[in-house]
Amino acid sequence: MLCPNCNKEYDPDLLAREDFDDKFHEWKFNRTPIQIIWPDATPIQREQLQTGICSDECWNKWLGVEE
Repeated sequence: MLCPNCNKEYDPDLLAREDFDDKFHEWKFNRTPIQIIWPDATPIQREQLQTGICSDECWNKWLGVEE
């Protein structure tokens, strides 16, 4: 995946899960809410799939938030 903010190529954290393919299909094509599919995932892990933004640091830069 390519982050739209920093252009870094990265693998989303959830990709490492054994059941990723099945759950990704359920989320993407059956439109099941992402928080139902991965209830134990962190917000940034879910955002990586939804927006492609790679990290909290990139989110802050994207939004113009100073740390």
